[in-house]
Amino acid sequence: MTPRVSNQIRTVLDGFRIVPAYVLLGILKHLVPLPWLAKWTWCETTGPRDRLAERRVTANVLRLSKLLRIADRDCLQRSLLLYRLLSAVGADPELVVGLREQDGKIIGHAWVLVDDMSIVEPESDLVRFSPVLRFGARGALVSQVRADCEPKTLAR
Repeated sequence: MTPRVSNQIRTVLDGFRIVPAYVLLGILKHLVPLPWLAKWTWCETTGPRDRLAERRVTANVLRLSKLLRIADRDCLQRSLLLYRLLSAVGADPELVVGLREQDGKIIGHAWVLVDDMSIVEPESDLVRFSPVLRFGARGALVSQVRADCEPKTLAR
């Protein structure tokens, strides 16, 4: 079997594995508080960090998001899924939720950081958002913003 065929088979198998999780997270995001979701989605790694697997799972999640054509409305479930899959391959991701004001409305967005860098969106798109929640290893709340908008680091 050629490497290209092997990669295509792996992509299809990964797709079968991530679609149910993606759909489930799309439902749970409306029913379960985010701190619980962050804890539930974290997955302990079973070995050393695998950067090739990081790239593969990220590409597969983005493909799924584009295939379903809801990329502009699925940032939380996509980020929760990435947070889960990246934690499983040892990347030590962080899940970030930010807010911004636009036309008198509050707009929310979620994204994932690995090594303090955004995985999906360019940093230039994220600077418009003020991070309000940040979840680290095992879904632990790392920081949140107080009412006076000053970052507050929480004790672990």
